[in-house]
Amino acid sequence: MSTQNEALTIVIPVYNRADAVADTLASVAEQTWRPLHVVLVDNNSTDGTVAVLARWKREVEAPGLRVSVISEPTPGACAARNAGLALADTAWTMFFDSDDIMHPDHVERAMNFIAAHPDADIVGWPIAVNYVSGKCALKQFIVSDIVYNNIIHSSFATQRYMARTELFRRVGGWRKGLAMADDVELGNRLLATRPKVYKVGDRPTVDAYESEVSISNSPDRLPSMVMAMEAIAENLPQRRRHWADLETIILAANWTREESEAAPVVEPIMARTPLPRRWLWRLFYRWTLSGGRGAGRLYGLIKWTGI
Repeated sequence: MSTQNEALTIVIPVYNRADAVADTLASVAEQTWRPLHVVLVDNNSTDGTVAVLARWKREVEAPGLRVSVISEPTPGACAARNAGLALADTAWTMFFDSDDIMHPDHVERAMNFIAAHPDADIVGWPIAVNYVSGKCALKQFIVSDIVYNNIIHSSFATQRYMARTELFRRVGGWRKGLAMADDVELGNRLLATRPKVYKVGDRPTVDAYESEVSISNSPDRLPSMVMAMEAIAENLPQRRRHWADLETIILAANWTREESEAAPVVEPIMARTPLPRRWLWRLFYRWTLSGGRGAGRLYGLIKWTGI
């Protein structure tokens, strides 16, 4: 039997998902762990999403499963998540996306781990990412060298961890105004508090569904990505801020595949990067522009040299 301190709030922002959110909600209702507080935050939907959420609340709410449905008028997932965080009244909070699926034992496995590790501040897990092409990739929650791996490999993607509610609030929650990399930016601020971070097992208990061709792959998103990486760099020691520059270069090259489109973002970074690091950055840039992968992983192996 769990206590209130062991209970969990799950915050799910929803925007125009009336015909698609049912599977996510069903996976939440099927969790074997209780108690749960589920906060559903509608973010200006126009397709009947609010009615779907209200109906689900009526159908599933019961002792041990409390559901709050609220609206957040400020556009953007960050504002919606912060509205949900304001309602969290449990020791732990998890954010989840409205198109992903939890395995039935997902919460139970994490909460049992926390009970065995009372010093934990953040607990993460691997996820399975399913692409529209039919490919499936296992994404691990990498605890070692965690700051670097969060910047380069998005260890703190929304559905990959949960943290103490007090910790989310202490760092100020989600940063409004970021259209992308908001999860990496929040993870960076969480890590700046030097929390105790654990990984729960090697088996993925979340199925994430993503498109290999998404809106974030558009050059129109480059200014937003630059803004996010600048925000991330603010919370890095001076000697580590080039990690954010490297990720900016890799993403700009990967998304555009055209030097003329990437150059406005990349060249100012190159200009302020000292030699010999600039030569290495240029090599990674050319490699990624040509379709190569793994530049961030390669630099992770040699960054101890100080280059």
